[in-house]
Amino acid sequence: MEGWRKKVVVRARRAWAAVSGRIRVQNQGSGGLLKLHEDVQTCDYKDVQVMFEMLTSELEASHARKQQQLLSPSPRTLPTPAWPGSSPPEKQ
Repeated sequence: MEGWRKKVVVRARRAWAAVSGRIRVQNQGSGGLLKLHEDVQTCDYKDVQVMFEMLTSELEASHARKQQQLLSPSPRTLPTPAWPGSSPPEKQ
């Protein structure tokens, strides 16, 4: 009975370590830009703050362009509908 319990505990610990490691990595990665923003705001150099604003505005514009492209497909990708009777009449 003791051997079975050890196997279960070891597997449960491995599973917990895998899940908690993934959650921790996701949470740590999300605050990097916010931390950088705080550091830039505390900096006394105005040019550093201006450069950071330029960078963030460019990133936001790029993100907006990508979203726009995903939401509205270009007319070239849409097929032309073929309705019956829509072809020009033939000359006799």
